Formats: sequence, C-alpha cells, structure tokens
Amino acid sequence: GNTERNIRRTNRAAVRFRQWLAANVPDLIVYGDFSQDIPFIESFDGVLLFADISGFTALTEKFSVETSLDCGADQLTQTLNHYVGDIVEEVLIFGGDILNFAGDALLALWKVERSQLSDIITLALKCSLSIQEEYGVRETEVGLELRVKIGLSAGHISKVVVGDNRHQYFLVIGRAVDEVRLAQNLANASEVILSPNCWELCNRNMIEVEKIKNERAVKVRYIKNVPGFNIDDFFERCIKYLQYFPANNPGEFFRFLCSCDLMGKGIGPAFLFQIDDNQPLEYLSELRPVTIVFVNLQFDESANTLHLCKAIQDASAKISGIIYAFHGKINKVFMFDKGCTYLCVFGLPGDKQADESTHALDSAFKIFGFCSTMLMKIKLVSIAVTSGPVFCGVVGHRVRHEYTEMKTTFCF
Repeated sequence: GNTERNIRRTNRAAVRFRQWLAANVPDLIVYGDFSQDIPFIESFDGVLLFADISGFTALTEKFSVETSLDCGADQLTQTLNHYVGDIVEEVLIFGGDILNFAGDALLALWKVERSQLSDIITLALKCSLSIQEEYGVRETEVGLELRVKIGLSAGHISKVVVGDNRHQYFLVIGRAVDEVRLAQNLANASEVILSPNCWELCNRNMIEVEKIKNERAVKVRYIKNVPGFNIDDFFERCIKYLQYFPANNPGEFFRFLCSCDLMGKGIGPAFLFQIDDNQPLEYLSELRPVTIVFVNLQFDESANTLHLCKAIQDASAKISGIIYAFHGKINKVFMFDKGCTYLCVFGLPGDKQADESTHALDSAFKIFGFCSTMLMKIKLVSIAVTSGPVFCGVVGHRVRHEYTEMKTTFCF
C-alpha cells in the first residue's frame, strides 16, 4: 500500500513538474518535432500579434528608487504580472500561442493553413480589441499608468531552432515577423494596427479601418455588425482550424510537456538552476545588478532563410562559447526589423562574478570581431553594453511565463 501511494505521489509530482516546465515555452516548441538535426527550419502560415506595454520602465525606476530592493521587487512583480497575466490569458482564451516575452512586450501566434488566414485574422483582431477594451489602460498603485499598443500581421513564417546539445534557442523569421513589429511601431497607446499584408489577407467586409497617412498599414476602428454573421459558428470554425488550441476546455489552459529533457534546453540556465533548487516562482523575481550585452546582427537584403539560419547558428555557438567562460548566459534570441538580437546577461543568480563588467566588455570585442568577419550575408554588427540594477524575474501568467530582464534603455 505504501509503495503504491509513493508511486502515485511521484507520478503526480512528475506531471506537475512537466506542466510547470511547459509553462516556460510556447506550444510551437512543446508540440514541435525534435527529430531533426540542429539547426533546422520549419515553415508555416499564421497570424502574429505583437503587444507592447508602455509604462514598465518608469514603473521599474519608481519601485527601485522609492522602495528597498526586496520589497520593490515583490510589489513590481505583482503589478507587472497582474497586468501581463490578464493580457496573456486573453490571448490563450482566443486560441493564441505566446511565443515569447521580450521585456515589456509579447509576441503571440495563431498557426493555421493559408486558406484559413482570413478567419484567424478576424479572431486575432477580436482578441486585440478585447484586450484594448478591458486592459488598454490600467492605473497602478503608485500613480503610473500602464498602456498597451498592438500590431497584427499575417502570412508566411519560419521557425528556426539553433544551438547545441546543451542549450537550444528558437526564433521566428520572415516578412510577417518584420511587419508585425513595424505595425506595432505605428500604433499609439490603446490602438490596433494591421500590417499591409494583414490588411490584404483579411475579410475587409468585417472590419472598419482608418487610413494612416503615407502608410499601407491601417488602424482598426471596430469589427462591423454584419447581417447573418453567427459569432458562435465563427468561433467553432476557428477552433477547428487551430493546431495548438490550449485545451479542450479553454478555461483550464491545460498544457502538457512531452519531453522534459528537450524542453529544459530551451529554458534560461539561471531559471533552471532555481527550478532545481525548488524555489517558488514568487521568489525568482528581484531588482538585481547585472551587466547586459546586446548583440544586433543586420543582414544583407539578399540573405534568404537558409543564409539566416546558418548565420544565426554560427553566431549562437560563438557567442555562447565566449560568454560562457565568464559565466554569462544568452537569455533571449529574437528577430525583428532591426535584425537578429541576442540578449546576453552576466550576473544572474548562481553566476555572479567579480569584474563582470570587464568580462562583458572583453566578450563584446571578441563577439564583434567574429560576427563582423565570419558570418554569412552580414551587413552590420552593433553591440551595446550596459550595467546596473534591472528587474529579473518571472513575467506572464501561471500557465505561460518566462524568466526575463527589463528596464535598461539603450541605442544601437
């Protein structure tokens, strides 16, 4: 009897751990194909939502100046995750997949067949307008406002997985990825912008828009009340389209991880260090002094997907090797209109070293030397190094979150 109870208890703990680990990676990875050699490319069609939240930098600075580091981190974490969690939950309810968190922004995906894009653009737009209606502006307890602006794009997307047997990183590239960031840049707080390609692919009979001067992108005003349109049938049709709907019952958001070992390679090493130490999530957030190296790679216009994949793989391997010697870690890799960006951090929990700023600068010179001369189709390499207290912690919703850093402002 005791043996059976212990086995059941162990199995339940393993399931909870897998669910918890899965919360740190998107469905695109959880349900991905890991049989291919790295690096590899997977291409598909889909709709992207990029939500940028303004007010985080001012909020972080206010908490860091007016409160102690420990107390400030707790209050900041609660404020951030209350707001970001509401937005994440709205995306999940509408069947979206949170690809990643980039500081005070998030990128979501609806992956579908090309023929289904029109309906899914409408679905993502309904999600965006719902976010703006419910959470477009939020007052915080310290008197500062948080606001969100949203860009949508649609079309062909490629997932690129790079790395080695120890650590793997994924990013999405393609025209739709470039356009979603450009659309978001055109938006003001509380607005939703459709990229040019998204506007071309959508059902224009459903959407009332406002033209933007000298731009092909459009600002959405509202979704029209079309006679004969049945919202229940529409949602049922959309759910059937989606390959990665979060659950049979979307209210539960059940996400299960098939391979802990593979997924662990895609999670930040500092975060895994604390997972192994069995620390609760609320203990993983802090205002922490670190040194950050931003590496931005811009490629020649003639570079195709294969060129980009090879260059990003080579850069990832070299950057990881250089900074690992100084206990630095690649926290994020992402691709937008400014090229491929690596966020490298020195001084994360378990990796604090003396002279980390010196090590970061030394690493930056070595990275620049390699990337500017050895990568395929490289046009420009820009590196910024900054040091100081930043928010380090878990951002998001209980079923989808990431360990990230935010606050630092820099220019390439």
